[in-house]
Amino acid sequence: MNKCIQVWHWDDAPDEYKALSSHGGDEDWVALVPLNYPHQYIGWLESQQFGCCDTSRHETENGTIYIGAHA
Repeated sequence: MNKCIQVWHWDDAPDEYKALSSHGGDEDWVALVPLNYPHQYIGWLESQQFGCCDTSRHETENGTIYIGAHA
C-alpha cells in the first residue's frame, strides 16, 4: 500500500488531475493523497498555510486530489 502523499507544482501535475480544477487559472499545486492513507486530517493540505487562498478537494479512484490556488 502506498502511504506517500505526492505533490506537484501546477505545471508538472498530471493532466488528469489538473482537469479537475475549477479555479480558472490561479492554480499553484496539486497533491494526491492515496486511498487508505492512515491519517484523516492533513492540516497543511486542508488549510490555507500551503501557499494558497483556496484549496479544492476531489475524490478519485486513485485517492483524494487537492488543488491549491492563490486567488
